[in-house]
Amino acid sequence: MVKKSKESESVLKKQLDQVMDWVSGQVQKNDPPRISDVLDYAFRILKFSHLKPSTIRRAVRLHPAYELNAPQSLRRKRWNKFRPIIVKMLGCLHGDIGFFPLTRDYETPPRFRSGFLVCKDVLSRFTYVSILNKRRDAESMVNAFKDIMLQFEAQNPGHQIVSLAFDKERSVVGNQFQALLKENNISFHPFQNTSSKSKMAEGEIRIIRNQIRKLRYNNEQRWWKLLKPAVDSLNQQPIRVQNKLLRNPETGIYFTPAQVNAKNVNLFISLLEKAVPAYYFNQFMVDPALLNFKFKIGTFVRQKLIASSSAVIGEKRSDIALGDSVFVVKKQLAYVSKALTPEKLYVVENIKNSEDKEAFDEDEIVETADPNSTQLSIDQSSNN
Repeated sequence: MVKKSKESESVLKKQLDQVMDWVSGQVQKNDPPRISDVLDYAFRILKFSHLKPSTIRRAVRLHPAYELNAPQSLRRKRWNKFRPIIVKMLGCLHGDIGFFPLTRDYETPPRFRSGFLVCKDVLSRFTYVSILNKRRDAESMVNAFKDIMLQFEAQNPGHQIVSLAFDKERSVVGNQFQALLKENNISFHPFQNTSSKSKMAEGEIRIIRNQIRKLRYNNEQRWWKLLKPAVDSLNQQPIRVQNKLLRNPETGIYFTPAQVNAKNVNLFISLLEKAVPAYYFNQFMVDPALLNFKFKIGTFVRQKLIASSSAVIGEKRSDIALGDSVFVVKKQLAYVSKALTPEKLYVVENIKNSEDKEAFDEDEIVETADPNSTQLSIDQSSNN
């Protein structure tokens, strides 16, 4: 039986190779077939009835001509199927840089064309902003962040910023800015594998823009004059999570970002965890053995660019579906999503840089060919 199984596997391998040789030939003739055409060729023309469609699809997707542009999508109904950002202290900031477009209606002077630095406290939702002066270089970023440090100390007397998460902006990862963080014992967490992963600050920039558009009805059109009033008003709005407002039982009023401080932060966390239980349960890991993982440890994967969010919007790269970096799966984990469902998580490592590690959800990555081998196998078709 074992010998027969090996012979059968060998026959299927030869059939798959024949199908893929045809695909390569069609590509060389400038007539690359669709996956449906390949399936039709295998089953109707060659009569390879024992080959699985999933095996053929996987082989085509791993073909060098198809690998980076095969259609990719996130699974449907992703409502709250994501990892909540959990912190237990004030001073953990998400940072990003916001801009206003140059328009004919009201031209922005050169001094304000470098945008503004936005930092949002993950726990309290308090937003800090500082306008970049003339340039977006290291010196301007350092001055802007020093301004935000002063704002934080004024909002939270006796406390300091604990950490900063930021995209890999050149001026931020540079020596001058990093020296400032080190000097003030602020840990730095760069987002490496996507251009825009700092979701709290990135989303806040959009909210700030919308708020300024509303304020422009008061005749003032200069955004740099409206920036502080807009942010101040946002910091005074009641915090809403899962469509619920958090009422302070001691005062009887709703918590706003400006009202969360070191004295009531434990009460705020308690109310937050009651409103969104995932903030509590996400502290505990789920046993991975309870879930059926799609990718095995050692599988080579790439990130879907659709998971890179707004960085690709407006860029002419719709013909590329996967990122350039190849990762290898090192660990399988599981977590509790905001919808209180167990979700699969993969810790991966860049094959060219062992220090470049990331954690991806299952639908954010896709299997890719072994960069050290050009052979295709059929024993992993069950993964697709």
